[in-house]
Amino acid sequence: MIRIQISLILLLLPLTLWSQEDICIGKKHFLYSTVLQEDRHYWVHLPDNYGLDTAQTYPVIYLLDGDSFFHALAGICKTFSTVKGKVIPPSIIIGVLNIDRTRDLTPTASAAGRDGKIDPDATPQGGGSEQFSRFLTEELRPVIDNTYRTNGRNMLIGHSYAGLFTVNTFFRHTGLFDTYLAVDPSLWWDQGKLAEEAEKLIKGKDFTGKSLYIGVASKKRTDRVDIHLNKVNRLLREVLPQAENLRFFSKSFPEENHGTVAVPGIYDGIKQLFGK
Repeated sequence: MIRIQISLILLLLPLTLWSQEDICIGKKHFLYSTVLQEDRHYWVHLPDNYGLDTAQTYPVIYLLDGDSFFHALAGICKTFSTVKGKVIPPSIIIGVLNIDRTRDLTPTASAAGRDGKIDPDATPQGGGSEQFSRFLTEELRPVIDNTYRTNGRNMLIGHSYAGLFTVNTFFRHTGLFDTYLAVDPSLWWDQGKLAEEAEKLIKGKDFTGKSLYIGVASKKRTDRVDIHLNKVNRLLREVLPQAENLRFFSKSFPEENHGTVAVPGIYDGIKQLFGK
């Protein structure tokens, strides 16, 4: 009996060892930001073959709210970079983690709510997107470019406040990234100020070489009044079609709400932006 038990242990040992191997999709890092005066954490995912061909260089995807969507984006990119007729080239993913989303991702300080109204006792918040943009492009990007084999092509992805940051960066600092993917951007912020300024911001600008995708959760809500959809619809239908030489894509998700649309939006955005 003892001999049989020992034999079973020896047979099962390789399976036990195999089951204990880690599945690793990225590594955690941080750097001190002199612009923001704080430590900022980020996660890095490298393509599967990164270590095999040391001559190959890669585009970089900067994913805001990285702690929420890093795993999903890594899976989406792996699928779309390995299927027949590859949709997206193998890419380095940088998941940027949050400290204060309202401060970092909103372009103006505001006390207005989603309905555009301002309560008498409300205190303006936010408005730090310019500083956060400097951190991304002046501090984090040089570290990434000096550490990894990048090819100078950069993409920005954001949802909600991060989607607002993405759209604001596209309008005001178009040259910072090549491709922009925004899912349900919070265009209600500050009574829809960015959406109202959009037409003026694109006037006379040539968007050659730039790509933009905006996905929208259009499932109707009955629990609150929200100016968001009106602002988004005007932007999509009236303003962005005027942008000169812009590759622009959008999609409405009538079955999704603001909280569930991020992953399907990122999936569809990558498929449209990089599909043939």
